[in-house]
Amino acid sequence: MNGHIDGDSGGSSSSPAHSSAANHLTSHHSTTSQLTSLTSIYSEGRMINIEEEAKLVYGVVFSLRNFVRKLSGSQDGFVAYKTSNYKLHYYETPTGLKFVMNTDPSVESLRQILRQIYTNFYVEYVVKNPLSPSEHPAGEGVNNEYFKAAIDKFVKSLPSYES
Repeated sequence: MNGHIDGDSGGSSSSPAHSSAANHLTSHHSTTSQLTSLTSIYSEGRMINIEEEAKLVYGVVFSLRNFVRKLSGSQDGFVAYKTSNYKLHYYETPTGLKFVMNTDPSVESLRQILRQIYTNFYVEYVVKNPLSPSEHPAGEGVNNEYFKAAIDKFVKSLPSYES
């Protein structure tokens, strides 16, 4: 099993990556285990409730990751989930941090991009930050403006990003 799962959410989706443009990133999230959103995004003119979306994404990721692990026997098997409206890319660090990005369904795997976000930005701006515990207490997510700005700039520099 290759870890890519195609699914259909059955009907319209309120996913942040819903877009009529093909081959482009239309939104981005980078998350830790609390699935904290880094950007506010709009879909068809309405603000998406990021907290509710994070809960849904966490449930999908948790279920699919466990399903793929049982079928494949691999701890690193789940890398993406795709519907007709969006594709969810997933990367989990050896310590259990989870990074997720939603894109247009036609975007190729962003697993290495998520790994770069972890190694180049999360480690640099969060792990090495002596103020880190006060900036994001347990369960509150990452609240570091430099981290958010660096990821925003990085994602917008990707060839498949469309503003």
